[in-house]
Amino acid sequence: MNLQWLIYFQTIAELENYTQATKKLHVSQSNLSHAMRSLEEKLGVELFEKDGRNIRLSKYGEIFLPYVNKTLDSLDEGIAKLKEFLDPNTGTIELAGFPSVAQFSTDLMVRYQSETNRYDVHFQYAQIGWYEIHELIVSGKIDLCIATKFEEPEVAGTYIGDHPLVVIVPENHYLASRERVDLRELQDENFIGFNQNGQLAPMLQKTFASLGIEPRVVSRTPSDLIIYGLVAGGRGVSVVPFPLTHYAPFGTKLLCIENDIPKRRLYLQWNKEKFLPPAARYFRDYVIRSEEVFTQYFKRVNIGPETIGG
Repeated sequence: MNLQWLIYFQTIAELENYTQATKKLHVSQSNLSHAMRSLEEKLGVELFEKDGRNIRLSKYGEIFLPYVNKTLDSLDEGIAKLKEFLDPNTGTIELAGFPSVAQFSTDLMVRYQSETNRYDVHFQYAQIGWYEIHELIVSGKIDLCIATKFEEPEVAGTYIGDHPLVVIVPENHYLASRERVDLRELQDENFIGFNQNGQLAPMLQKTFASLGIEPRVVSRTPSDLIIYGLVAGGRGVSVVPFPLTHYAPFGTKLLCIENDIPKRRLYLQWNKEKFLPPAARYFRDYVIRSEEVFTQYFKRVNIGPETIGG
């Protein structure tokens, strides 16, 4: 059924006069009459009846009108919602990132709003792992992500800084009195590892292999917070991205890594083959202009491996 027919029908029902309806709709009376005949033929009923020089709804038109009104009102609401979603000053940005960068991500959102005066922009932020982020950004189900670099040709990104890795041990561990550690000292330790679906587990596995060690993995999880809890409970030690706080997670001690290991480089990324709403585009461009926003965060809040023991 032609949507234009419904708009014409609603207007004629409101004005009860074809001449007035043609003026309001900016169409010829012949086109309007033809559209109503087509609608009536489609429905198999007469929607209007003559009332002197005017017209009025037939009983069938009175039954049909509330549903037409509801349909067109719903469509108007949908259009308004879509415009609101796309408005760069009030729209919604769908962003995902590692749980380990959630505190930074929140800070970046606030910084963006305050520096651009876009306080009405809404963020939908998901704290999820590497595999889930990869699926969402490649499929275009999210606008942007903060993660290590994806190699797919359709994914573009801008570098925002390195996330240092540190060793985390129970606070009563014999290494807890140290500030630095050689990863080879973890050879005989129970090790809490990240889930193999992520990016960090294979990276650490290669690093350990290059050092000629193979820590005894007793548990794997996708969550930094679960690792903190397992380490605090004495289940083992681990290597994690530096927690974005001024203190070690409860019951643990953080140690700098002495070895020269690959950097965990973070990027703000998007799918360049998918539509990026204006609000997300403005945010992306702001991050690009601001350059290494993750590095800036570390300096501004004065955290990082160099502050261990400070």
